[in-house]
Amino acid sequence: MTSSSERGGRGRQAVRFLLLSALFGSTGSCGNLTAGGIGEAVVVVSGDSPEALATSVVAGVPPTAPAFPRAAALTAGGPAASDHDDDQPEGQLEAEMLLFLVAEGGALIPLSDDEVEVSVDLEGVEQDETLPRELAAGRYTGLRIVFLQIEVQVDAGLIIGGEPITGPIDIELESDSLAVIKPLDFSIGDQESVEILIDLNAASWLQAVDPSTSTVDATVFSELIAVVLR
Repeated sequence: MTSSSERGGRGRQAVRFLLLSALFGSTGSCGNLTAGGIGEAVVVVSGDSPEALATSVVAGVPPTAPAFPRAAALTAGGPAASDHDDDQPEGQLEAEMLLFLVAEGGALIPLSDDEVEVSVDLEGVEQDETLPRELAAGRYTGLRIVFLQIEVQVDAGLIIGGEPITGPIDIELESDSLAVIKPLDFSIGDQESVEILIDLNAASWLQAVDPSTSTVDATVFSELIAVVLR
């Protein structure tokens, strides 16, 4: 007899295979994207970053700069506000996701060869980051995040209706995945680099926990995620 966890794992594998097959197939006709050179991207994930706005840095090569200078940001919105006080929720969030940049024209450019596994604290003290990924020089207009699994554990600091909430919090993923697209408008040139911050804003969406079921609506979760350039 097949257990529910085995069925869930097979379901996630099937979703992952279909997403990768479709998305890699959709980028197969974009071989001329590298004509302008090669840049580099790193994605950083925070449970709740205190950074209110992304920093726009004009591309340049100061004397102490690394081989890949920062790319110039055209526009970038700031993360949703969240409280960073003594009552901020404490705990851990682990997730498996697929990451894609949206190129100008709509092509999806994968930022990893397989799913990315991240583990961050809800307070935003520690961050997790992906390995550097080469990408074609050009303009990009968004980031697509496909969550395959999300596990949240609250240890302390979450008060709903005057009552403390601790333990696992469930974010239900329809069809074993949750696709989120966030606008992110920037250009990257040859030998430039860009660092992209995914701010999960945990303190904000945890306020939407249903205390009777310990669940958060997936729509609320996805809407409060912010993506900015650093």
